[in-house]
Amino acid sequence: MKLKLLIGFSIFLFIVISCHSLLPSEKNILRSEDGRSINLYAFVGKKISVTEFNPNAEKGTVEYGIDDETGDSIKIIHEKYIMDRAFLCKYQVIKNMFNHLENDTVEFTAYDHYGTLGFAESDTVILYISTSKDSSHYFHQKYQYDRVFKNKKGTYFTYPKFNGNEDSRYANHNLTGFKINFTSDKYEISHLNKEVVKIYYPSKFYKIENNFAIPKRGIYLEEQINYRLQTTFKDFK
Repeated sequence: MKLKLLIGFSIFLFIVISCHSLLPSEKNILRSEDGRSINLYAFVGKKISVTEFNPNAEKGTVEYGIDDETGDSIKIIHEKYIMDRAFLCKYQVIKNMFNHLENDTVEFTAYDHYGTLGFAESDTVILYISTSKDSSHYFHQKYQYDRVFKNKKGTYFTYPKFNGNEDSRYANHNLTGFKINFTSDKYEISHLNKEVVKIYYPSKFYKIENNFAIPKRGIYLEEQINYRLQTTFKDFK
């Protein structure tokens, strides 16, 4: 009787473990086939060129209709005006992180309301792009990028950034990271109150010195992409 119970329990345990191993987890999300249905590409890119262009150079779209009062044919011009600065970017694809770009270089458009592109200030960054509705071009997910660094062993890493309470809560419960010693990267916080500083620069990942928040814990790129998929891009389909 005991032998039968032991065998039955062993079979049950095997089934549970097998089923559990098939469930998607944060650690294996990058290997999931589900990524193909998400219009998002994350990659480590090295800057080749960033060229500004006039997003309002093209004339408005034209259509023809009938005037309701006179019955005459009329030409309707729909003017557009983009207030952001626009850039055509070309980057070398060093490493695909989420979904796969077929070529070793990629061109995409990027827009910025405040001036020059933040990511263009660094030679190598993690970039997040998507395809346009008509699949004619790639465009940058506005303001989304992560700086990339190398340790002494040549391994890439970055550090997490936070855009709200949800990001901070997720990171505090799910990200571990490792100690880093940065002096170049720092964020001025004198204009922020203490509660806001806690949200955007949690003490687990940043140290506060002389009104600056300085990253103190880094994470590897796979962990960073998983974090982004669970927070910044969690509503993507």
